[in-house]
Amino acid sequence: MTEPHGIEDLVVDADSYARARAAVRGEPYGTARSAHAEALLAAAERIGGTPMIADALVQTIVSYNYGGESHKSTVSMARLLRMFDEQPGEFDEELTYQVFWHLKWVTSSLLAVPEVPLRTIRAFLDDMERRFRTAGHSLRPVHKCRFYLYDHTGEKDSAEREFAAWLAAGRDELTDCDACERREQGRWYAEHHKDADALEVFEPTLSGMRTCSEEPQLTIADSMLPLVRLGRLDEARANHLRGYRLVRGKVSTCASVAQHIEFCALTGNEGRGVEILAEHRAWLASPVDSAETQMMFHGGAAVLLRRLVALGHGGTTVADVPGTDGTAAGLLALVEREAFALAARFDARNGSDFVSTQLRARLAQEPLLDALPLGVRSTLVAAPRPATPAPTTTVAADIDELLERARTLWPAGHPDAEAAWERYAEAAEAQGVTLTDEVAAELARCRASALLSGGRFAEGVELFRQAVELFDRVGRLGAAHAARAHSLIAVAHPEAPSDLAVPWASDLDTLTAETADYVTQGSALPIEYGAVLGARLILARVALFRAEDEAARAAARARTAEEADRLAAAAAEHDWPHRLAQVAEVRAQLAMTAGEPAEAELRTAVAECLRAQRPWQAVELGLMLGEYLLHSGDPAGAESVLTELLDAARGPVDDPAHYGNLLVTLTNAAAANGRLDPAIEYALRAAHEFDRLGDRHGAAHCRLGLASLLRDRGRPSDAAAVLEESVAEIEELMGPEAGLHARYVLGSSLLASGQAADAAEVLVAAAAQAAEGDNADSQALLAAEAAHALSASRRYRAAEEAFTEAIRLAAALDRPGAVVRLTRAAAWNLLEVRHTIAATEGAAEADAAVQAALAMFSDATAALESASDGPDLNLAHERAVTELQWAQALWTAERTGDALDRADRAATRLEAGLPDLQETYAHLVGLAAQIDQYAHGKPEEAAARLAAATSSARERDAAEAVAILDEIRESMG
Repeated sequence: MTEPHGIEDLVVDADSYARARAAVRGEPYGTARSAHAEALLAAAERIGGTPMIADALVQTIVSYNYGGESHKSTVSMARLLRMFDEQPGEFDEELTYQVFWHLKWVTSSLLAVPEVPLRTIRAFLDDMERRFRTAGHSLRPVHKCRFYLYDHTGEKDSAEREFAAWLAAGRDELTDCDACERREQGRWYAEHHKDADALEVFEPTLSGMRTCSEEPQLTIADSMLPLVRLGRLDEARANHLRGYRLVRGKVSTCASVAQHIEFCALTGNEGRGVEILAEHRAWLASPVDSAETQMMFHGGAAVLLRRLVALGHGGTTVADVPGTDGTAAGLLALVEREAFALAARFDARNGSDFVSTQLRARLAQEPLLDALPLGVRSTLVAAPRPATPAPTTTVAADIDELLERARTLWPAGHPDAEAAWERYAEAAEAQGVTLTDEVAAELARCRASALLSGGRFAEGVELFRQAVELFDRVGRLGAAHAARAHSLIAVAHPEAPSDLAVPWASDLDTLTAETADYVTQGSALPIEYGAVLGARLILARVALFRAEDEAARAAARARTAEEADRLAAAAAEHDWPHRLAQVAEVRAQLAMTAGEPAEAELRTAVAECLRAQRPWQAVELGLMLGEYLLHSGDPAGAESVLTELLDAARGPVDDPAHYGNLLVTLTNAAAANGRLDPAIEYALRAAHEFDRLGDRHGAAHCRLGLASLLRDRGRPSDAAAVLEESVAEIEELMGPEAGLHARYVLGSSLLASGQAADAAEVLVAAAAQAAEGDNADSQALLAAEAAHALSASRRYRAAEEAFTEAIRLAAALDRPGAVVRLTRAAAWNLLEVRHTIAATEGAAEADAAVQAALAMFSDATAALESASDGPDLNLAHERAVTELQWAQALWTAERTGDALDRADRAATRLEAGLPDLQETYAHLVGLAAQIDQYAHGKPEEAAARLAAATSSARERDAAEAVAILDEIRESMG
């Protein structure tokens, strides 16, 4: 587009004005288009008369209104009205319509400027009513504009009166579109706590039945919080995902962007809100559109920033905005100051505090949910842990309680045991309490175990040595031997230093025998003997892991089984369920490595952990059982097991990732069961959990799976929303092949949601990237999908080349079914744009395209003649579909005789094999009947054909064919 002064120079007559006008109207809304519209007006003033100037004024009004400068439209409208009043004869029917149409917009523009007095706005509305009455138009727009005024000033009774009058008045050509009217009606209901009524009014717009240049994006934003308040969370999530894509970065919809920020703040998605606000930080620094719109944007931002401060994140950097330090607290001070200053200007104009009161109510909102997982990439902001009271304030009784808790948690294997011991140690040190040898030994044992878990073997062994000395000193000989046994585990660990030794620990058999004697003598507890036996089993498993040849592995397996039996006997005698679980887990692993069934042992392990009141260990074993069942072809069993463990996984766990991993496995199990809705919910929760843990790889993996599930569930727009913000991260974290797969899912989702041009851009780029690699499967898949997208976006020549390449790749992989399907698609690519080819390239080129398309069906048929059934091809099905599409193509090409002959012969062949391929048979008969009736003018023959086919299908138990034929007969009258 030329610069503004260029338009003035180029417009020299009516024709050049029309070209410039078309260019302006083709631009995206924004300040650049508004500037070009102003230049167009200047040119019209220089060369044109009243009609041209009036038309140019309309272009400025439209550009201002949708380009974020609606307050400027009042000046253009005032001038347009003056011209209309002074020279009505210069305004033809279309221009007159434009005057009245845009007159409605001025009320909102005037209300949005606090310096415009109410008396001026009321006078304008009176003048608007006079004009509409005089012209004989419905007063529906007048009542709507008066409703705007009273709603803005808080005059509820008057607003209700005008609202009712608005709905009662008749519609005519000057009434706003139904989608826009429904938006304003729904907002009124939502403002007055009638969420169900609001959503009922919004429904036709949300479902896509009502659209316009502003819809559905504005209504989507208005619907989110009512949906949350009514518990319709899936819809709220979906509307945020698809709605934000439609308003992102557009100044004219900045109030809706603020609603998305507010939605995030009130649903536990503060991190997502921060990302959106940071992306639009320029709108905090400089005015956008009107004062009212600026106040609305600042208000939405303030809801988020207040939430961040309340969570203890006032010092978190949110966005670089001049005049602030960029932190949540700093930005909050700015936006609240600006928002309330703007509200005060409106209150001064209106003579009330209504606008400020509304703003305060908005900012005072409490979260509606703890967390609503969205599935999109987000750095979540978690509430910080409450500060632990300083140990110096702990009294002696509290120290005793801390010690008792630590001693309770340790033998239970509780994940919080280490933290409990450290809290006790800190409190004791703060108060100067000297630890007894026994307590010091227990603390050293706990710390040693923690060090070993962290791979710090030498330090851990040293602490075990100290614990052994202290336990021996106080006569707890069983505890000392258990510590010695665990030291041996550290030495045997594959990652331990090769020179690590524990000369102070006897050999394992000696330790075992002595501990058994100590139990008999009363100087050891049976559970300490169990700990030594448990260590023996662990050491046997380590030896099995490190065995280098089959003979060594066989010996290690035998020893491991022997140790499992030894521990099982003692555990059964003393009823140690956690040791029975340990035995069952080892036996299950031995079974799996031997290719034997392991389900029963794994179920025993889970059950014994639960009986031992160790749900955290049950979760880990349940994950193992769930994955085993899933891989064994029992997804229903896997889903059942894992669902029962969900609550346990939310509690204390040894590994924080267990809950996320359990959700991932549940996702796979539910999807394998065909239960896509629960699978989607599990995937959402898994992504949210990995985000919470800061596990970017886990979250990226979940988002890729989530998008595939959403697409397969028939929610391609939601799938696209998830991936558009995640593709780059998926490729970064999971590798180029995963990135290609993500682009495939994104492109196919965009295509399925009707965004063919965007889909083609994604898929063509992905196909080009795949072509540089060596994965032939990815190359073929992406080439085919890119061809379909190019065809759907009507880039038929590019699609033609893409189909050729996709067919070549499929043939190279020996996939005859794909070759045939792509060949048919390539034929339709040419047939569906034959008229475009005729208009752009001439009739001869169009005819050649038709002939080429028909030849492709012949090629597809020939390819099937030499093919046989296989994983890629159901030969009978593809033959039938090819015959049907060939007949349809002939009819499309207006070769009706050939079409009828092919359809008739193919239907006759399929009839003999019914009920097989009955759907294709019915459509072939239906096509023949339509040709009889519409092309040949023989409705009686068409009816007879359908009746005969229906009778034949019924005789051959082809119920689906009968239903299709009945539908065709009904549609043909």
